Amino acid sequence: MTPLLRVSDLEAGVLASVSFTVRRGEVVCVAGPPGSGKTTLAECVAGSREPDAGHVEPNGRVGVSLRDDDPPARMKVGEALALFAGLYGTRGLPAHLVDLLDLGTLLGRRFGALTEGQRRRAQVALALAGNPELVVLDDPMGGLRDGSRDRIERVIAELSAGYGAVCLMLDDPAQAERLADRVVLLRAGRVLAEAEPSRLLGLLGADWVLRVPSQVRVGEPPEVQVLRGSSSTYLYGERPALERAARDLPGINGNRVRPTSLRDAYLVLSAEGRQEAARDREPLTLTGRLVGPSEVPAALEQGS
Repeated sequence: MTPLLRVSDLEAGVLASVSFTVRRGEVVCVAGPPGSGKTTLAECVAGSREPDAGHVEPNGRVGVSLRDDDPPARMKVGEALALFAGLYGTRGLPAHLVDLLDLGTLLGRRFGALTEGQRRRAQVALALAGNPELVVLDDPMGGLRDGSRDRIERVIAELSAGYGAVCLMLDDPAQAERLADRVVLLRAGRVLAEAEPSRLLGLLGADWVLRVPSQVRVGEPPEVQVLRGSSSTYLYGERPALERAARDLPGINGNRVRPTSLRDAYLVLSAEGRQEAARDREPLTLTGRLVGPSEVPAALEQGS
């Protein structure tokens, strides 16, 4: 089956040789910290930015929501939806999506008067007004409260099940783990890895992690992998081994041990990529001990 989106060797701004596909019926999340090239990628897919090299090949109608791309502040939400529907020759947003996004009370309000959560929900609605087969959303839930975030997540599930496919740009890999059928991890414009969330988690070789402040001295605990960052040190292993390691660290207890997430996979893969580039050799295996310099992206450390 022909993918709804094929990105091949794309280069634009920070992006370097980015390639992936989005197939019908799936949610693909491109995840990485701010500055990794996600908005540039969304602009190239939308056609608002010309790539320096490579190809973006959509197959079917595409609806795009860029995070800071709003209609005029004085335009009402209902007017914008009617305008977009007219441009695409559709009947507008189906009633059940209006309900899911809780837009009923917003249709008569101007964009300049919306809260951040209301504005984002309206942006998603505009991306859907043309009845697209592929929907591309640039970090639609970043920083939102639970109510608006949950509504947008429900719409994403609805789209992949009943429309075509969804491609999400997300800052937080842990959020991608919850939403995606497949994840593309992006760092500094390059693809670190692409796979189903469960496969990416499997690369860690550990199901549990203990995070401790970087000022706490950590040696080489048995049966534990160690990754050092600028603000934290991460210990990976089985829960009993991490609880034993915690007992030997001042001010740390086993209650800090938690299951690993896709954010951990990103941190480890990112650190290994930096080590590989610095040493010009094959990357370290994820099942070995990971002791290295401060290579963890600070933007991801803050949310881990």
